[in-house]
Amino acid sequence: MTEPRRWLVSPAFDLGLVSGPALAAVAVAFALPDGLELPLAAWIGLIVFIDVAHVWASLYRTYLDPLERRRRPMLYTVTPLASLVGAAALYSLGPAWFWTVLAYVAVHHFIKQQVGFVALYRVREGLLTRDRDARVERAAVWAVTLFPILWWHVHLPRTFEWFVVGDFLVGVPAWTLIPAGAAAGAVVGAHVVLRIRSRRAAPGRDLWIATTAAVWFGGIVLTDSDAAFTATNVVLHGVPYIALVLWVGRSQWASTEQGPALRSLFFGPGLAVAVGLLLLLAAVEEGLWDALVWHDREVLFGAWEVPGWVPAVAVPLLAVPQITHYVLDAFIWKLPSNPALGAVLLPAPHEDPPPPR
Repeated sequence: MTEPRRWLVSPAFDLGLVSGPALAAVAVAFALPDGLELPLAAWIGLIVFIDVAHVWASLYRTYLDPLERRRRPMLYTVTPLASLVGAAALYSLGPAWFWTVLAYVAVHHFIKQQVGFVALYRVREGLLTRDRDARVERAAVWAVTLFPILWWHVHLPRTFEWFVVGDFLVGVPAWTLIPAGAAAGAVVGAHVVLRIRSRRAAPGRDLWIATTAAVWFGGIVLTDSDAAFTATNVVLHGVPYIALVLWVGRSQWASTEQGPALRSLFFGPGLAVAVGLLLLLAAVEEGLWDALVWHDREVLFGAWEVPGWVPAVAVPLLAVPQITHYVLDAFIWKLPSNPALGAVLLPAPHEDPPPPR
């Protein structure tokens, strides 16, 4: 009987590109002084080359995969158009409403990624994703992410924001932390009990959940600086995503000789080119944001004089890649509705499933 997979890919991959970088970011965050703004070099590395680049990494799972485009043409045609229309309509109500709604959509997306990685780990182990243990585990991930968000709301204003100053709603009473904390603790405790009773070693999955808790508590509750929050949040969200996208693309080409873009982009030196394309797209997008909307990185992108009406047009347009990424991520990582992904993640037909519990 084949030993069930205990890591998403391998110990080296998971520790080096999934949980490891985020844990390192947490260690750095605790060493930073409160109130520290993100230095320019760190902003380039974290925001441009990780946060924005990971959005563009979705291309390798969607628009640059010919089989996937043919399989769901309506989804890939309608989503960016609907994103643009929705963003324009929302921005027309006022920038404050736009950024508030987008902030909460982003929070949901970030949490769902943490939940999604847990589900992928369970798939790799040959476990169910809808039984009692899976439901409690999923609830535990929601608990260790939502409680810090609630704590953030209670303690507004902080020295950092999700997107812009004032994007979160104010007025959440402090007393909500007591029942919310008790509920979160009970859910996490139930998950720990079930994990112990299962007597199943799952180091990759357990480390991912522990890392999620460390990042969300460390970057939001236990520290108070833009640098600490950004470093922990962005690294946890962006680095594993880019790594997983490239690994899935490489696995598709290796197993079926079909996959996204060009085969050479996923092997050897070609990986540097694949990543370089993401960095280039991210730099162009962020340059347009600064030139047309923010005007606060002139040392990088120059000083631009634009008419006052430009942001009303530029913001919805520039938000399309991000919103499209949020929407498509709800489809492209689910099983069994993604056969190409299943061929990579599910145990091979000759492998025996893990023993029942």
